[in-house]
Amino acid sequence: MFGSGFSSVLANMHLPSSQVGQTRVDPNQAFRGDQGASELLGQLNRAQWQDWRNRFAPYIDQLAGAAQDAGAPRAAGRQASQAMGLAFDANQQAREQDRQAFGLQQTGAQAEVDDRRSALQRRASMVSAGNQARISAQDRQQSILAGGMGLSNIPDRVLNQ
Repeated sequence: MFGSGFSSVLANMHLPSSQVGQTRVDPNQAFRGDQGASELLGQLNRAQWQDWRNRFAPYIDQLAGAAQDAGAPRAAGRQASQAMGLAFDANQQAREQDRQAFGLQQTGAQAEVDDRRSALQRRASMVSAGNQARISAQDRQQSILAGGMGLSNIPDRVLNQ
């Protein structure tokens, strides 16, 4: 349940092989005619531009979409809050199992105080985790939009090929 909502923005991107095909340029063209080298340089520049558009522009478009997604910080906060709640629930179960294993039993007043304290700590931690995740997601979006977190700064197997 913890990782079920997480997915990388760029990991699921698959480009058809037709979009990343190589453009062939004849280097011997540099020696043809008066403008052979200029024409070759123009072809190389156009081929590089087309290659960049085919390979990287889709990633940048998707990254820009993620940076402008107004619901992303809210979703990150909700997910972090839920994860913290699940962690507290698991901890509460473990504490109860430990008490049973040692044969300890709380009185009604002790259980009430313990439940109240646990509920307060659980809520405070869930709110804190949600706020931190929301702020972090907003910071990440601002960094992407400001240019400080481009494709080269995202650790992802897709980009390290």
